[in-house]
Amino acid sequence: MNLTSQEYLARLLAKENLTIQHGNYSTASFDTENRILRLPLWEDKGKAVYDLLVGHEVGHALYTPNEGLHSALSEGDIPKPYLNIVEDIRIERMIQETYPGIVKAFRAGYKRLFDDNLFGTNDREPTSLMDRLNVHSKGRGLFPVEFDDEESPLVKEAMEVKTWEDVVVVCKKLKEFLDARCEEEEEAMGVGDMGESESEEIEDSSADSGSGPSEEESEESEEESESEGGESGSESSEEEGEGEGEESEESSAGSSGGEELVEKATDTFTEETFRKNEEELLDIKPDRYGRKRQSRFTSGMSESSIEGAVYGYKEVMDAREEELDYESSEGCYMTNRELSEKWLTIKKKLDSTASLLAKDFERKKAAYEYSRATVAKKGSLNPNKLHQYKYSEDIFLTTTRLAQAKSHGIVSFIDMSGSMCEIIEDVVCQAMTIAMFCKKVNIPFRFYTFTSRWTSVDDRDEEAKPTEIENTNSLKICEVLSNEMKSSEFKLALKGLYGTACVNGYRGYGRGGVWLDRRNATRFDEMGTTPLVQTTIVAASIVKKFQRKYNVQKTNIMMLTDGYADSINVNVDGDLSVDSYKTTMRFGGKMIHGESSRELYQECLKRLREITGAKITGFFLASKPRDMYHGIWGVEWGKQFKGDDKAIRKEWNKNNIVSFKDAIGYDDYFVVKVGDGYHGDDEFTLPEDKTHEIKDIRNAFKKHSQTKKKAKMLVNKISEAVAV
Repeated sequence: MNLTSQEYLARLLAKENLTIQHGNYSTASFDTENRILRLPLWEDKGKAVYDLLVGHEVGHALYTPNEGLHSALSEGDIPKPYLNIVEDIRIERMIQETYPGIVKAFRAGYKRLFDDNLFGTNDREPTSLMDRLNVHSKGRGLFPVEFDDEESPLVKEAMEVKTWEDVVVVCKKLKEFLDARCEEEEEAMGVGDMGESESEEIEDSSADSGSGPSEEESEESEEESESEGGESGSESSEEEGEGEGEESEESSAGSSGGEELVEKATDTFTEETFRKNEEELLDIKPDRYGRKRQSRFTSGMSESSIEGAVYGYKEVMDAREEELDYESSEGCYMTNRELSEKWLTIKKKLDSTASLLAKDFERKKAAYEYSRATVAKKGSLNPNKLHQYKYSEDIFLTTTRLAQAKSHGIVSFIDMSGSMCEIIEDVVCQAMTIAMFCKKVNIPFRFYTFTSRWTSVDDRDEEAKPTEIENTNSLKICEVLSNEMKSSEFKLALKGLYGTACVNGYRGYGRGGVWLDRRNATRFDEMGTTPLVQTTIVAASIVKKFQRKYNVQKTNIMMLTDGYADSINVNVDGDLSVDSYKTTMRFGGKMIHGESSRELYQECLKRLREITGAKITGFFLASKPRDMYHGIWGVEWGKQFKGDDKAIRKEWNKNNIVSFKDAIGYDDYFVVKVGDGYHGDDEFTLPEDKTHEIKDIRNAFKKHSQTKKKAKMLVNKISEAVAV
């Protein structure tokens, strides 16, 4: 169900720009003062039912005063169900007169609700005047209802009420009429005129003569009364369930015929049953453990929150100029001498891998062009083929037209969560390799880091509105590399990104690495949590702008992470408590569902693909087999590896990478082994701690070749993911 279109429908019906809030509400309500229409997260029972419910609530918004709302009904001694029934008749008639096109939806919607027994009519036939009036007004001819000559004028008046004051007047008339009818029926039964002495004589005579009913007869009479389908209010309350309140207990305890007649004549079980069953309209389904829980609903992030979460590369580079202490040369990652020397070595290796990647990409691009090439005849004779004219018609000059390759673009997001500290240096090197490759083949690209802190990175103090994701003001998605950077800016940005990785990685604290002062870092450098769901929402906006700017035909979105999405907190507006990780979120005008943050992230990726049309590639980066198994959790790998998990580990160790197609929301999914791959020399050198015997040289060269082979395998997989 597209809730955005339903919100537009509600505003159009109301003829004003109402604030529509879907959320974890037990029932629909309307705030007449602030003009907020609150709609619960209803189960999808079809468009007709949803249009009916929206039209009904808009009718209240347009025509019902504050005192007439269901939550505020109070008019002297008039029963609340009477006011509910007649007021619903009024507002539904008025909304259908205003918009005749919605009549069909009302009829089809109520038919579905009656078929689902939300009014209890499948269990019990409505006999009282108010129940028959309720079925008559909502059924609109679907169910035949008869009224006697005394009831018909009141029914006609109830069906034609125009104002809230008319509703109150008609309800008073209905109450007086039903009270009088009860008294008449009591008198006809002789209960009201029976004196105390007469009743005592009857009781005494029945006791003395032994003519009272035996236990068997009593049981038979009770069974007969129960089979009559609700002849008394007490019996109907027992059928509807125990614990209905003091009224049901009193009516079930009463034994006089008068009390039974009063309950019957004034019965409103259809209205009461519907109010009780309204929760069945809510989207409450069993979770994986069989517990029925309502989904948390969130409208996602506001436009201002999305825009505020993104920081351009100029902001990041300006922060490095302003906030870093360059005088502290040994502690600053931009000026540390040892780190600068190390970076030159790393950069040389990355550039070599990027060149290899560019060549592979150009080769695949050329293969694409030639595989789709067409040959056209020019219409001029080919002198070299004239001698073949007797046995061949192919004697004309021809031209080969190569297929036009699609234009590409890459947008990548790098996880900067705290759990990445052990592998962040290797992950950043992977990302920089792809960025340098894009630079060589002139592919437009954007690279972002993402994380979140409980405290804001700047002066943003925007609070989440009702139903929105909380703490989005602490989300930071920083642009760190871009094709729009000048050559000098790009080189400086590469060094800054590598330095950021080093200052956050474990190598920045010894263990054979360079010591750096983590306090000497900008507000964009710090690590935090893993807001994958929020990042995906922001990514939709980023990628759409990117596509419009460069008019790319094929966009690749790359996610580099080592973990799973954080659970999200939602600003719940209302008293309904939702203790479930099952979440329903509006993303790009549609609803997505997930029973955990991991499942919700997968659905976010699918929706991101629908919105952008992009190809989404996931890189799960792991350094240990245990982490690798975490990466393949939820992946359907049984067919690819014939159900043998050892085969996955073998390939991962052999090639440093395991790839999957259409896995957990990604088009291509790679579980990449990271470690010390970017810290050695790219050229083969003899081991210093060996005697340089033939076997030592052979083993060292074999190990070096194995590393080069694994690097080429990774390059090949990445170039395939970005294939033409």
